[in-house]
Amino acid sequence: MNELTFTISNLTCEACVKVTTMTLRKLAGVTDVSVDLSSGKTHIVSKEPINPDDVTNMLQAKGYTVAF
Repeated sequence: MNELTFTISNLTCEACVKVTTMTLRKLAGVTDVSVDLSSGKTHIVSKEPINPDDVTNMLQAKGYTVAF
C-alpha cells in the first residue's frame, strides 16, 4: 500500500470535500480518500505509487491549493 498525507487550502464547505474526494479517487489505484473540512488534512491510500505532482495538478485545476 502507498499512502500520502497533505493539506488542501481553501476548503469552505462539504461540497468542497466531495469535489476533492471525487477528484482524488480518479488517481490510478486509489482505494481510500479522507478529507477533513476544518483542517484540510487529506490522506490517500493507493495500491500504486502516488505522484504528488499529479495530486497538485488535479486539485489546482479545481481551484484548490495543496501543501505537502
